[in-house]
Amino acid sequence: MARLPFNVSKAVNTWKEVSANTSLSANFVLAGDQRLVALAQQQFSSGGTLPATWIRPVAELAEVASVPGELLVVFTTPEGEVEALAALAGSAPKGGAVVAVDEGPAATGKANRAGLRTTRLSFADTPEGWDRLFGVCAEAAGDHVAALGRRYPAVRDAAARRVMVRAAGQNGLIGLAFFVPGADMPAMTLNQAKMVLSIAGIYGEDINQERVVELVGVVGLGFALRGVARYLVRKMPGIGWVVKGVTGYVATLAVGKAAVRYFERGAPASTSKVVALASSLRR
Repeated sequence: MARLPFNVSKAVNTWKEVSANTSLSANFVLAGDQRLVALAQQQFSSGGTLPATWIRPVAELAEVASVPGELLVVFTTPEGEVEALAALAGSAPKGGAVVAVDEGPAATGKANRAGLRTTRLSFADTPEGWDRLFGVCAEAAGDHVAALGRRYPAVRDAAARRVMVRAAGQNGLIGLAFFVPGADMPAMTLNQAKMVLSIAGIYGEDINQERVVELVGVVGLGFALRGVARYLVRKMPGIGWVVKGVTGYVATLAVGKAAVRYFERGAPASTSKVVALASSLRR
Protein backbone atom coordinates (compact mmCIF):
# COMPACT_ATOMS: atom_id res chain seq x y z
CA MET A 1 0.00 0.00 0.00
CA ALA A 2 1.33 3.44 -0.95
CA ARG A 3 2.28 5.96 1.68
CA LEU A 4 -0.39 8.51 2.44
CA PRO A 5 0.37 11.86 0.73
CA PHE A 6 0.40 13.79 4.01
CA ASN A 7 1.76 13.64 7.53
CA VAL A 8 -0.75 12.00 9.88
CA SER A 9 0.00 14.41 12.73
CA LYS A 10 -0.62 17.35 10.40
CA ALA A 11 -3.90 15.79 9.36
CA VAL A 12 -4.93 15.52 13.01
CA ASN A 13 -3.98 19.17 13.57
CA THR A 14 -6.06 20.13 10.52
CA TRP A 15 -8.99 18.19 11.94
CA LYS A 16 -8.64 20.04 15.27
CA GLU A 17 -8.30 23.42 13.55
CA VAL A 18 -11.47 22.95 11.51
CA SER A 19 -13.36 21.70 14.54
CA ALA A 20 -12.32 24.81 16.47
CA ASN A 21 -13.22 27.14 13.60
CA THR A 22 -16.72 25.71 13.18
CA SER A 23 -17.28 26.20 16.91
CA LEU A 24 -16.33 29.88 16.90
CA SER A 25 -18.84 32.55 17.84
CA ALA A 26 -20.60 33.86 14.72
CA ASN A 27 -23.46 36.35 14.60
CA PHE A 28 -25.09 38.98 12.41
CA VAL A 29 -26.12 42.40 13.71
CA LEU A 30 -28.46 44.29 11.36
CA ALA A 31 -28.73 48.07 11.39
CA GLY A 32 -29.85 51.05 9.33
CA ASP A 33 -32.91 51.47 7.10
CA GLN A 34 -35.84 49.95 9.00
CA ARG A 35 -37.61 48.59 5.92
CA LEU A 36 -34.53 46.76 4.70
CA VAL A 37 -33.62 45.58 8.19
CA ALA A 38 -37.09 44.00 8.48
CA LEU A 39 -36.59 42.26 5.14
CA ALA A 40 -33.09 41.19 6.14
CA GLN A 41 -34.38 39.59 9.33
CA GLN A 42 -36.54 37.34 7.17
CA GLN A 43 -33.79 36.63 4.66
CA PHE A 44 -30.99 35.93 7.15
CA SER A 45 -33.12 33.88 9.55
CA SER A 46 -34.50 31.51 6.91
CA GLY A 47 -34.10 28.04 8.43
CA GLY A 48 -31.91 29.21 11.25
CA THR A 49 -31.09 31.86 13.85
CA LEU A 50 -32.75 35.28 14.02
CA PRO A 51 -30.05 37.98 13.71
CA ALA A 52 -29.71 40.72 16.29
CA THR A 53 -30.68 44.28 15.34
CA TRP A 54 -29.33 47.72 16.23
CA ILE A 55 -32.35 49.97 16.67
CA ARG A 56 -30.55 53.21 17.49
CA PRO A 57 -29.60 55.85 14.87
CA VAL A 58 -26.93 55.02 12.30
CA ALA A 59 -24.87 57.97 13.52
CA GLU A 60 -24.31 56.08 16.78
CA LEU A 61 -22.92 52.92 15.17
CA ALA A 62 -19.50 53.66 16.62
CA GLU A 63 -20.97 52.68 20.00
CA VAL A 64 -21.72 49.11 18.91
CA ALA A 65 -19.83 46.83 21.29
CA SER A 66 -18.62 44.37 18.66
CA VAL A 67 -16.53 41.24 19.09
CA PRO A 68 -14.67 39.03 16.55
CA GLY A 69 -17.16 36.93 14.63
CA GLU A 70 -19.98 39.44 15.01
CA LEU A 71 -20.57 40.83 11.53
CA LEU A 72 -22.39 44.15 11.31
CA VAL A 73 -24.60 44.63 8.21
CA VAL A 74 -25.76 48.21 7.71
CA PHE A 75 -28.53 48.98 5.21
CA THR A 76 -28.72 52.50 3.87
CA THR A 77 -29.89 54.60 0.94
CA PRO A 78 -27.39 56.51 -1.24
CA GLU A 79 -28.36 59.66 0.67
CA GLY A 80 -27.44 58.09 4.01
CA GLU A 81 -24.26 56.37 2.85
CA VAL A 82 -21.87 59.12 3.92
CA GLU A 83 -23.32 59.19 7.43
CA ALA A 84 -23.09 55.41 7.79
CA LEU A 85 -19.49 55.22 6.59
CA ALA A 86 -18.51 58.15 8.78
CA ALA A 87 -20.02 56.44 11.84
CA LEU A 88 -17.99 53.30 11.14
CA ALA A 89 -14.76 55.15 10.39
CA GLY A 90 -14.16 56.00 14.03
CA SER A 91 -14.21 52.44 15.36
CA ALA A 92 -14.47 49.64 12.82
CA PRO A 93 -16.37 46.62 14.23
CA LYS A 94 -13.97 43.87 15.31
CA GLY A 95 -15.99 41.32 13.37
CA GLY A 96 -16.16 43.49 10.26
CA ALA A 97 -18.95 45.47 8.64
CA VAL A 98 -20.80 45.39 5.33
CA VAL A 99 -22.57 48.58 4.25
CA ALA A 100 -25.31 47.61 1.77
CA VAL A 101 -26.28 50.72 -0.20
CA ASP A 102 -29.72 50.24 -1.75
CA GLU A 103 -29.29 51.56 -5.30
CA GLY A 104 -32.33 49.81 -6.76
CA PRO A 105 -32.23 49.09 -10.52
CA ALA A 106 -28.91 50.95 -10.76
CA ALA A 107 -27.18 48.51 -8.37
CA THR A 108 -24.11 46.78 -9.79
CA GLY A 109 -23.48 44.21 -7.07
CA LYS A 110 -19.88 45.43 -6.83
CA ALA A 111 -18.16 45.40 -3.45
CA ASN A 112 -15.13 47.43 -2.45
CA ARG A 113 -13.19 48.26 0.69
CA ALA A 114 -14.59 51.40 2.28
CA GLY A 115 -12.51 51.51 5.45
CA LEU A 116 -10.87 49.38 8.11
CA ARG A 117 -12.71 46.01 8.15
CA THR A 118 -15.57 47.69 6.26
CA THR A 119 -16.94 46.69 2.84
CA ARG A 120 -19.31 48.77 0.72
CA LEU A 121 -21.80 46.88 -1.48
CA SER A 122 -23.97 48.24 -4.28
CA PHE A 123 -27.17 46.44 -3.25
CA ALA A 124 -30.67 45.85 -4.64
CA ASP A 125 -33.67 44.22 -2.98
CA THR A 126 -33.84 41.32 -5.45
CA PRO A 127 -33.07 37.59 -5.14
CA GLU A 128 -29.76 38.24 -6.90
CA GLY A 129 -29.06 41.17 -4.60
CA TRP A 130 -29.57 39.13 -1.44
CA ASP A 131 -27.44 36.28 -2.81
CA ARG A 132 -24.67 38.74 -3.56
CA LEU A 133 -24.96 40.19 -0.06
CA PHE A 134 -24.62 36.71 1.45
CA GLY A 135 -21.48 36.19 -0.61
CA VAL A 136 -19.94 39.47 0.52
CA CYS A 137 -20.78 38.61 4.14
CA ALA A 138 -19.04 35.24 3.73
CA GLU A 139 -15.93 37.02 2.46
CA ALA A 140 -16.01 39.56 5.28
CA ALA A 141 -16.40 36.83 7.93
CA GLY A 142 -12.79 35.63 7.51
CA ASP A 143 -11.93 32.67 9.74
CA HIS A 144 -15.48 32.71 11.14
CA VAL A 145 -17.04 31.86 7.77
CA ALA A 146 -17.61 28.16 8.55
CA ALA A 147 -19.21 28.98 11.90
CA LEU A 148 -21.37 31.64 10.26
CA GLY A 149 -22.59 29.22 7.58
CA ARG A 150 -23.26 26.55 10.18
CA ARG A 151 -25.41 28.86 12.33
CA TYR A 152 -27.24 30.64 9.51
CA PRO A 153 -28.45 28.19 6.82
CA ALA A 154 -29.42 31.15 4.62
CA VAL A 155 -25.73 31.90 4.02
CA ARG A 156 -24.66 28.25 3.94
CA ASP A 157 -24.12 28.09 0.18
CA ALA A 158 -22.22 31.38 0.16
CA ALA A 159 -20.01 30.19 3.02
CA ALA A 160 -19.26 26.92 1.23
CA ARG A 161 -18.38 28.82 -1.97
CA ARG A 162 -16.02 31.05 -0.02
CA VAL A 163 -14.26 28.07 1.56
CA MET A 164 -13.92 26.41 -1.87
CA VAL A 165 -12.54 29.47 -3.64
CA ARG A 166 -10.05 30.14 -0.85
CA ALA A 167 -8.76 26.55 -0.85
CA ALA A 168 -8.63 26.45 -4.66
CA GLY A 169 -6.61 29.68 -4.74
CA GLN A 170 -4.15 28.30 -2.19
CA ASN A 171 -3.70 25.06 -4.12
CA GLY A 172 -3.27 26.95 -7.37
CA LEU A 173 -0.38 28.86 -5.81
CA ILE A 174 1.08 25.67 -4.35
CA GLY A 175 1.01 24.08 -7.80
CA LEU A 176 2.91 27.05 -9.22
CA ALA A 177 5.46 27.11 -6.41
CA PHE A 178 6.53 23.44 -6.32
CA PHE A 179 8.76 22.16 -9.11
CA VAL A 180 9.72 18.74 -7.73
CA PRO A 181 7.19 16.11 -8.94
CA GLY A 182 4.91 15.06 -6.11
CA ALA A 183 6.28 17.61 -3.63
CA ASP A 184 3.07 19.63 -3.78
CA MET A 185 0.79 16.71 -2.91
CA PRO A 186 1.00 16.81 0.92
CA ALA A 187 0.14 20.52 1.09
CA MET A 188 -2.59 20.27 -1.56
CA THR A 189 -4.16 17.23 0.03
CA LEU A 190 -4.22 18.81 3.49
CA ASN A 191 -5.84 21.92 2.02
CA GLN A 192 -8.47 19.79 0.34
CA ALA A 193 -9.06 17.83 3.55
CA LYS A 194 -9.44 21.09 5.47
CA MET A 195 -11.89 22.33 2.85
CA VAL A 196 -14.00 19.18 2.95
CA LEU A 197 -14.13 19.17 6.75
CA SER A 198 -15.08 22.87 6.76
CA ILE A 199 -17.91 22.19 4.30
CA ALA A 200 -19.04 19.33 6.53
CA GLY A 201 -19.21 21.75 9.46
CA ILE A 202 -21.07 24.36 7.40
CA TYR A 203 -23.74 21.79 6.53
CA GLY A 204 -24.24 20.88 10.17
CA GLU A 205 -22.16 17.73 10.37
CA ASP A 206 -20.12 16.98 13.48
CA ILE A 207 -16.36 17.13 12.94
CA ASN A 208 -15.67 13.76 14.56
CA GLN A 209 -14.20 10.32 13.77
CA GLU A 210 -16.88 9.60 11.20
CA ARG A 211 -15.43 12.30 8.96
CA VAL A 212 -12.54 9.93 8.18
CA VAL A 213 -14.75 8.78 5.29
CA GLU A 214 -14.44 12.18 3.66
CA LEU A 215 -10.69 12.35 4.35
CA VAL A 216 -10.15 8.97 2.70
CA GLY A 217 -12.11 10.24 -0.27
CA VAL A 218 -9.91 13.32 -0.54
CA VAL A 219 -6.78 11.17 -0.43
CA GLY A 220 -8.11 8.96 -3.21
CA LEU A 221 -9.00 11.96 -5.36
CA GLY A 222 -5.59 13.44 -4.65
CA PHE A 223 -3.84 10.44 -6.15
CA ALA A 224 -6.08 10.51 -9.21
CA LEU A 225 -5.57 14.25 -9.76
CA ARG A 226 -1.81 13.87 -9.40
CA GLY A 227 -1.92 11.36 -12.25
CA VAL A 228 -3.84 13.83 -14.43
CA ALA A 229 -1.39 16.64 -13.66
CA ARG A 230 1.65 14.46 -14.44
CA TYR A 231 0.14 13.42 -17.76
CA LEU A 232 -0.52 17.04 -18.75
CA VAL A 233 2.97 18.15 -17.67
CA ARG A 234 4.54 15.46 -19.86
CA LYS A 235 2.42 16.58 -22.81
CA MET A 236 3.22 20.28 -22.29
CA PRO A 237 6.67 20.41 -20.65
CA GLY A 238 7.31 24.06 -21.48
CA ILE A 239 4.37 25.30 -19.44
CA GLY A 240 4.16 22.47 -16.94
CA TRP A 241 4.30 24.85 -13.97
CA VAL A 242 1.24 26.68 -15.30
CA VAL A 243 -0.58 23.38 -15.85
CA LYS A 244 0.11 22.35 -12.26
CA GLY A 245 -1.23 25.63 -10.92
CA VAL A 246 -4.39 25.51 -13.02
CA THR A 247 -4.92 21.81 -12.22
CA GLY A 248 -4.54 22.51 -8.49
CA TYR A 249 -7.13 25.27 -8.67
CA VAL A 250 -9.70 23.51 -10.87
CA ALA A 251 -9.31 20.14 -9.16
CA THR A 252 -9.83 21.64 -5.70
CA LEU A 253 -12.99 23.39 -6.87
CA ALA A 254 -14.21 20.06 -8.27
CA VAL A 255 -13.57 18.33 -4.94
CA GLY A 256 -15.35 21.17 -3.11
CA LYS A 257 -18.43 21.01 -5.35
CA ALA A 258 -18.59 17.25 -4.89
CA ALA A 259 -18.37 17.72 -1.12
CA VAL A 260 -21.23 20.25 -1.18
CA ARG A 261 -23.46 17.80 -3.07
CA TYR A 262 -22.45 15.03 -0.68
CA PHE A 263 -23.31 16.97 2.49
CA GLU A 264 -26.44 18.49 1.00
CA ARG A 265 -27.75 14.92 0.80
CA GLY A 266 -26.90 14.34 4.44
CA ALA A 267 -23.49 12.66 3.94
CA PRO A 268 -24.79 9.23 2.84
CA ALA A 269 -21.53 7.37 3.46
CA SER A 270 -21.45 3.63 3.02
CA THR A 271 -18.94 0.88 3.78
CA SER A 272 -18.64 0.01 0.10
CA LYS A 273 -17.64 3.59 -0.73
CA VAL A 274 -14.97 3.60 1.95
CA VAL A 275 -13.55 0.29 0.71
CA ALA A 276 -13.52 1.50 -2.88
CA LEU A 277 -11.78 4.74 -1.97
CA ALA A 278 -9.23 3.01 0.23
CA SER A 279 -8.50 0.45 -2.51
CA SER A 280 -7.56 3.25 -4.88
CA LEU A 281 -4.59 4.03 -2.63
CA ARG A 282 -3.02 0.67 -3.45
CA ARG A 283 -2.29 1.64 -7.04
